Amino acid sequence: MKFNPIQLLTDLPTVFPMMWAVLRGKFKMPWSTLFWTVLCFVYVLSPVDILPDVLPLLGIADDGAFILLVLSLLHNDVQRFRLQRQKDENVIEAEIVRPEDERKK
Repeated sequence: MKFNPIQLLTDLPTVFPMMWAVLRGKFKMPWSTLFWTVLCFVYVLSPVDILPDVLPLLGIADDGAFILLVLSLLHNDVQRFRLQRQKDENVIEAEIVRPEDERKK
């Protein structure tokens, strides 16, 4: 994939609903991508960093770089999730109702 940070940042709002769908079993994603995503969440929220956040710019830059790396890994899955969600929105649930005469038979 060609590196496009603007596209990756537009994918960010879709990542959380996608992860929720993965946890509920509504969407399948590769284990390796899921592993890197969970690792990124833990790394960003963890107080332990490769470069501490107290260092000006560098401490935050490593978190941002890791987020962009994981978003680039997630890009194809985000696109698949959007397509699946769009298809699911077009599905109408219905119940087949038989006439009274046929139910008594």
